[in-house]
Amino acid sequence: MSTAFATRLKQLRVSLEESQISFSELLDIPTASYRKYEKGEREPTLSVIEKFFSHPLTEKHACWLITGQERPNVTTSIQSSQLQNVTQSYDKDFESQFLKAAKESLLFICHLGWFKRGKEVNFDNCGKILLRDLQPFLDKRVVNPTKKVG
Repeated sequence: MSTAFATRLKQLRVSLEESQISFSELLDIPTASYRKYEKGEREPTLSVIEKFFSHPLTEKHACWLITGQERPNVTTSIQSSQLQNVTQSYDKDFESQFLKAAKESLLFICHLGWFKRGKEVNFDNCGKILLRDLQPFLDKRVVNPTKKVG
């Protein structure tokens, strides 16, 4: 492993834009030991190598780190992961805001007294109010589609 491993270890850390201290802390490796791994002065133990395979930030690169083969594009992997997190956050935020607006619209319709026993409900008008209140959310969803519905 020595120098080739050390070189790949540094390349990985730099591509992830981490300092030696932050990267070693992230992986729960003593900083002094990590520095020796990166300089090629010391080879990591199996328990240290296991940390690369089990940490979400490095697990996709662990095989490349050890063997030098099958290295995914670090930037693309990170951007894809970050995009997925943003998308999930957007979906949850969209859903909660949409449900809140729908609830408020339905409460408004109930406040108007449209839903009473023995009274015929004009669902067309209810639909128009719901559409009016929810249209901004639907427009945002069309402009920023993040996942298929269904």
